[in-house]
Amino acid sequence: MGAVELSRFVARKRIEILLRANPLKLLLVPLLLIPTLVGCGVAPPPSQESRIQSEQKPLNVASVQSVQELEQRYAELTTLNLGNISIAAELDQKNRSLLASLQNKGTLTKDEEALKGRLLVLMGNRGQQNFEELMELKPIGRWFNSNELDPAGHRAAFIILQHGDISKVLDLVPEIKAAAESGLLSKQQYALFADRVAVVRGEPQEFGSQVNCVNGEPIFPPVRDPNEINQRRKEVGMSKTLEEYQQEITDLKMCK
Repeated sequence: MGAVELSRFVARKRIEILLRANPLKLLLVPLLLIPTLVGCGVAPPPSQESRIQSEQKPLNVASVQSVQELEQRYAELTTLNLGNISIAAELDQKNRSLLASLQNKGTLTKDEEALKGRLLVLMGNRGQQNFEELMELKPIGRWFNSNELDPAGHRAAFIILQHGDISKVLDLVPEIKAAAESGLLSKQQYALFADRVAVVRGEPQEFGSQVNCVNGEPIFPPVRDPNEINQRRKEVGMSKTLEEYQQEITDLKMCK
């Protein structure tokens, strides 16, 4: 995957790792910054590799004002529809970006801990609501088509999907694969989703995009046919080998 996608992935990854420590969500490796965030590659952010290198954008800074503004924008958001999916995904990524700014600070003040709590609650509640409403919007048996969503809308819908309860959509892998083959989604997005589903099912990953954090250390779930995985990664546009990717995740100390 390209540098932009990888940078998105890493940013998103940091947040999702934070959430893994929290029962709200399953940790994704790929999958935060969105102008963004395409859910890309691996995994983080998007990234999902997505989301490390040169083009990573600065995180938003969490403050009383920024959190209040986010809460207000969420309050103004109506029920999810084809016209506001991109706004919902943007707010989701803003939420995660603010959380990342607190996570990166290390030790937090009492007020910052309170802001973090508000952001976690907001992300959990709105994320699940967005996910459920997206599933009601999605046509039965297929992903959205180009008449229903533009490219930005497809990316936004995938972000919402990735941040929902994957255990409820395990049967969507063929639909996501078909959408990637037709160009509605990227092959990296398909790889991210397929790996997430595999991990939830307790099966080997096809592309090695997912990471779990255990006792502050990254644990990489098993992959199918390790000797062939780098070829599979290359075929979906992941520029790094599995070994390079895992080393990068380890060096970033994202589970600390």
